[in-house]
Amino acid sequence: MRNNSYLDQLESKSIYIIREAFWEYREKLGILWSMGKDSTTLLHLARKAFLGNVPIPVIHIDTSFKFKEIYKFRDKYAEKWRLNLIVARNDNALERGVSAAKDRFACCSALKTDALKQVLAQQKLKALLVGIRRDE
Repeated sequence: MRNNSYLDQLESKSIYIIREAFWEYREKLGILWSMGKDSTTLLHLARKAFLGNVPIPVIHIDTSFKFKEIYKFRDKYAEKWRLNLIVARNDNALERGVSAAKDRFACCSALKTDALKQVLAQQKLKALLVGIRRDE
């Protein structure tokens, strides 16, 4: 059996930070979950931090342009892990026909950034946990 003390330390520090953020922000904290490897790792750590129960709302910014398998994965694990899943979508932008084919920057701004701002305001969130690697 290998000694993974460095990884164990990183995991422990991450769990500590997640718990501290929860105690500091409580109902004003959310977790962003894109279902990519980094944000899913964050969600796994949050599950470990709270013994399998995630007391923090999990937010998916839905552009509506993902593969259907992504949505199936999201819904399956949101149910399996009993997540308080909030799906944030900028319906006004979608109704206006915003898409990457027309203007990639305007699309990302409207469907990701604006959708995030909307959900932060609606849910009255003040802090977010995000899964990114150190080098990004």
